[in-house]
Amino acid sequence: MCILSNLCQLRRFIVKTMTDFKIARKNMVDCQIRPSGVVNPVLLQSFENVPRELFVPEKLQHIAYSDENIDIGQGRFLIEPITHAKLLQAADLKEDDVVLDIGVGSGYSSAILSNNVAMIIALEVNKRQIDKATRLWERLGFCNIALVESALNSGEEKHAPYTLIVINGAVPEVPDIILEQLTDNGRLITVVKDPSQVFGKAMIFLKDSLGNISSKPLFDTGIPHLKGFEVKNDFEF
Repeated sequence: MCILSNLCQLRRFIVKTMTDFKIARKNMVDCQIRPSGVVNPVLLQSFENVPRELFVPEKLQHIAYSDENIDIGQGRFLIEPITHAKLLQAADLKEDDVVLDIGVGSGYSSAILSNNVAMIIALEVNKRQIDKATRLWERLGFCNIALVESALNSGEEKHAPYTLIVINGAVPEVPDIILEQLTDNGRLITVVKDPSQVFGKAMIFLKDSLGNISSKPLFDTGIPHLKGFEVKNDFEF
């Protein structure tokens, strides 16, 4: 009798927790993302349906839907929902996009992209994060994501060119080798921020049909720098 009672209590707790996270996802969309000007219905649906809490350490699940950057370890983080959603809306996601998603960490960024684009090459170098990402994608049924284990700041030339490149964090500058991996009329979104600054500029880079690159600032944001894009000093003593 005691065992049955404990099982029933556990079941009720699990159901309540799942319901609470579902409500939290809807509140994140209705109270954070949508009021920030994000209107793409497929993108909004992705943010409402992908269980963000699974992509953070268990001890941080209670803040998974807060409007803040969440450190998930090994130099990776989940970008605050408003900034993440505004960047993706600015990228003008298309169902035939082939995307290079750089610095995916535990895989949330690629999961959000999955139902919006055709194919995603997810680039990550940290083995621990890679293992978690692949498990979660399989569990959640995301079949259009291919993970590549490699250094981030060189992109992934083997599968280039890409119609869209996403860099999941702030960088001091976008390496030319990554910009070269865009198709004609391709886009790249990231945040450009000096290492000494708290705030940087969300930027979109565009490659025209002649191969020329232009850039446009979108908004200010304070997301952290993505480890792996540090600028090396030209001179060492």
